[in-house]
Amino acid sequence: MFNSLGKKISNVSSKTRIFLDENTNFFQHGAFDVVFASLVLILFTFGLIMMYSASYAYSAYYEGSPNAIFFDQIFTSAIGIVMMIIVSKLDYRILNGRLAWVAFYGTVAVMLLTLVIAKITGADTGRWLNIGISIQPSEFAKLTMIIVLSYMMTAMRAGLRAPKGKISAFNPKADGYAPLEAKLFSLTRTPFSCCVALAAVIGLYCVLVVLQKHLSATILFFFLGYFMLMLSGTKKSYFVLVALGLAGAVTIILMKPDIIEGLGFGASRITVWLDKANPEYVDARRQTVNGLYAIGSGGLLGVGFGNSKQKQLYIPELHNDFVFPVVCEELGFIGAAAIVILFAFLIYRGFKIAKECNDYFGSMLVMGIMIQIGLQVIINLAVVTDLFPNTGMVLPFFSSGGSSIISILMEMGLVLSVSRRSSIEKK
Repeated sequence: MFNSLGKKISNVSSKTRIFLDENTNFFQHGAFDVVFASLVLILFTFGLIMMYSASYAYSAYYEGSPNAIFFDQIFTSAIGIVMMIIVSKLDYRILNGRLAWVAFYGTVAVMLLTLVIAKITGADTGRWLNIGISIQPSEFAKLTMIIVLSYMMTAMRAGLRAPKGKISAFNPKADGYAPLEAKLFSLTRTPFSCCVALAAVIGLYCVLVVLQKHLSATILFFFLGYFMLMLSGTKKSYFVLVALGLAGAVTIILMKPDIIEGLGFGASRITVWLDKANPEYVDARRQTVNGLYAIGSGGLLGVGFGNSKQKQLYIPELHNDFVFPVVCEELGFIGAAAIVILFAFLIYRGFKIAKECNDYFGSMLVMGIMIQIGLQVIINLAVVTDLFPNTGMVLPFFSSGGSSIISILMEMGLVLSVSRRSSIEKK
């Protein structure tokens, strides 16, 4: 099926081929990185098992069946696995063009629509779009931001790396870019102008999630863009200045948390985190404190799978963001350490795939995805261990949520697509 469809699309005339150039097929055929795929499947399977263990008490009490949340996750995970397989067969290079803009504008439009609907219906936040099923657009926005930034960085590569005081000789029109793209890229021929254009895209995503009152997503989008820019090869002095400015902003927020209250982020979360010993905040810190009890009570080997006490409704909705404390309690330090090591291997292998890729766009795509996974793991673990205010960041593969697991598995498919292209080029 893939072969016949790929040939049909590849034979489309250049006049009607909107998204593919003459050297790019829609589907590709070659061996993918088996080690990376194995790590994904191990984490995915183990994550499902631990999510079930963490959710069944909550599910039995609130959903009427201990399996309700797990079955929902199984359904969306099946969709995600199918999408991962399909995406892994695609030639990722089709995204290095107008499809990147389609993904970008489509995501922005859906996120704006979600905010408008939330405003009309009087919802507290604009994070979910209910169309028979509940979709969280910001989960897919992570992927589209990686795609559009990788595309822009590829087009602006000469400008990003232009020597001091020099302007790159890049000619967008000669390279066949559409008029609007050519105009944009013709204005970005120095490192500073390139960074400004890329920062504008990152800033737009951040503004959209700020309007959703989603603190953890805002942090994730900012640092995802920041590190992707850092790895693009442009001047490092810009990042030092941004880091200093960020450190100053964080210091001010920690001293006066009420500053962010107007953004709907809930300054109380920072206040509660800073003043841990205050008895007035016992209820507000219940989730974090009981999560710490779970982590501490696991010991070296844990209390055994399914035997967690803290998951018996002591930790509210722990199947979303607090699955890891259940891992620690039931499997102990060794089990928790094994999960962290698996994530570390996954990220390392992803960067290895990026390094071996001869295509700049493919490398940036994979590095962006690995940065996102790494940030989500770090933020989630920092939250559950009380090193960071409770912001609500899912743990990849482990936390429940259909939009999250589908988008993550699609990203894994893209990494496998890049590895497949590298294996083809080695032959």
